[in-house]
Amino acid sequence: MHDAMHFLRRQPVIIMLGVLGWLLAVWQLGSAAMHQDAVLSFLLIALNGVGAAMALVRLFWIIVSTRRWQRDNRDPIVWLAVFITYGTASLLAMRLQLNPSGGFFLAFLLVNMAPLMNRFAAPVAISVIVLSSLAVALLQQALPPVPFGLFLLLAQSALWYMASSNIDEWQAHQETATAHAQLHATQQLLTEAVARNERTRIARDLHDQMGHHLVALNMQLQVLEKKLPETALPELGHARDLARDLFEDVRATLQQLRQDQSSFGELLEKMLASIPYLKFEVSIDSELLMMDAQLASCLLRVVQEGITNALKHSDASRMVICLTREDNGLRMLVQDNGRQAVAAEFGSGIGLEGMAERIRELGGQLQSGSTEQGFRLLVEFPEECLS
Repeated sequence: MHDAMHFLRRQPVIIMLGVLGWLLAVWQLGSAAMHQDAVLSFLLIALNGVGAAMALVRLFWIIVSTRRWQRDNRDPIVWLAVFITYGTASLLAMRLQLNPSGGFFLAFLLVNMAPLMNRFAAPVAISVIVLSSLAVALLQQALPPVPFGLFLLLAQSALWYMASSNIDEWQAHQETATAHAQLHATQQLLTEAVARNERTRIARDLHDQMGHHLVALNMQLQVLEKKLPETALPELGHARDLARDLFEDVRATLQQLRQDQSSFGELLEKMLASIPYLKFEVSIDSELLMMDAQLASCLLRVVQEGITNALKHSDASRMVICLTREDNGLRMLVQDNGRQAVAAEFGSGIGLEGMAERIRELGGQLQSGSTEQGFRLLVEFPEECLS
């Protein structure tokens, strides 16, 4: 949320300049309308401002709710705003008899909308900009159509490109932060794997050296028990007890060193804490907080894939992660609340195919697809994979 608000704080100056330009256009066009069809002209001018404000509020709401910019060619609210703003500008160009100064100010009614066209993909936005520039240039009579049309096209394109670059920079920052969080989780798994290998080596050395020596010591004490006089037997028994206790301590230490488990809950919590663009609802059965390191790595990879897809391909704002232990094994659900149509676009990606293959190698299975609630990843491992 902090990153989204930082992005929004960079926009007020641009918005204020746009509002100032629109007010200047209203003042100039209003002066011309006073001597012509005043009521209809003022209505068109007001509608133009309503359309621009509608698009601006819509996009601000999207950023605040999803914490990122989303391009969507099917947004009905923004399309309505586009028709209102460009339509009213075209009608004003056709109805008002403007002087060259008025024709210049007419351009402000169009260029204010250009940055907001980044709600659409580049081909759609450019098409709208070109068509609107052509229409207004041909309908107005104050300036030569070709130079005025080129001016409208260049002005709108420049503002659209500046806004697009700003958005791309913000999105690149988001992707970098997400990749950093995923890399950090992977590094933690790698660190645990290295530590686990070192513990295994130490356990093996202890078993091969100290374990054998302790067994030999106990055997020697048994031999001495038959050779020493009865007066020395209490001390010998105490020595045998010490040797037996030491052997049990070594065996307990070996078992502890050989534990091959990773704290899945802690790794998941740290990874999610570094991703501020989604709200997470996490539910993990207490008995699954510790698990096999290889299995933990695989499940974290599933979560990473779900996060990456949600940020890149949908307008999801929330993600549910549920890990449960059932009678027939382990079940993990990763589901976002992105739109179903968008979710279907990445349902068969290369990343998902590679992840499904990795899960099958470990004995599990992956199901993926869009639902009414959003995109879903469902992983299941049978009981024998958990032992």
